[in-house]
Amino acid sequence: MVNHMTTLGFRVHSPEDFEDIAEYALSTGIRIKATYGEYALALAGEGIEIWLQIDKKNQVIGLNPHFSGSSRMKIGLTAELEPDENNKLDGRFHAWAEPDESMDSGIYPFVFDIPNRGVYGQIHIPQLIQVQLSAFAHEVTFYKDEEEFNLSQDSEYKFAVESFVPSGLLGEGTPSATAMFTGRIVETAEIVNEQSKLRFTWALVKTLGGEVDVVIDPELVNQEMVVGDIITGSFWLSAKFQDEPIMKKKSNVINRIFGRNKEK
Repeated sequence: MVNHMTTLGFRVHSPEDFEDIAEYALSTGIRIKATYGEYALALAGEGIEIWLQIDKKNQVIGLNPHFSGSSRMKIGLTAELEPDENNKLDGRFHAWAEPDESMDSGIYPFVFDIPNRGVYGQIHIPQLIQVQLSAFAHEVTFYKDEEEFNLSQDSEYKFAVESFVPSGLLGEGTPSATAMFTGRIVETAEIVNEQSKLRFTWALVKTLGGEVDVVIDPELVNQEMVVGDIITGSFWLSAKFQDEPIMKKKSNVINRIFGRNKEK
């Protein structure tokens, strides 16, 4: 069964498999200090990352995969979603693609998860920042050209070859880091996971708003992918900041008090 771990070539289908990957991250990972604990970052080659979460009691509380690829996208960071009270090492943000100067709007809003949120303090909102954005495929379809893609749509209103729908913002409830989009394959390759020796497919995809690194479990790929193909599907979004984010300024209580006294 396809999941976010198998998408990067990890054999994870049971709690025991998860424990094996956690042990792999603990034994090989780089320890990175965080506000509410630390991460063990395990690298399995070719951009494959596992971010194991360890709380201040030295207990493993979670694990997130990420793929560090070549995509770069300028976004307007507009809100941070509150993390689970039981896991403050997770992170999720709301953003606009191609934001306007006010960053109150853009060509579309979307939500993404971030695997290393805990390494940053209080991030200033809003701000313009560059991210590397990866999309983990839940389901995908490929077309050889625009004509074939258009013929596959039988409704009156058709999606463009480069289109993006922030499905995680549709409906009621907590926003999720999911999207449906269509784009053109700019680059593609098969990648081998050094830990499992299993392969998965990567593609750099140009869609509305910029380029995205797409990673796909082999079970979802039923044909050879080539540059120029059109890909469409549903995805989970994970991103990492490529710029150092602007942080909130700490208020200087002493100066504020002194200033008030001086005015008196």
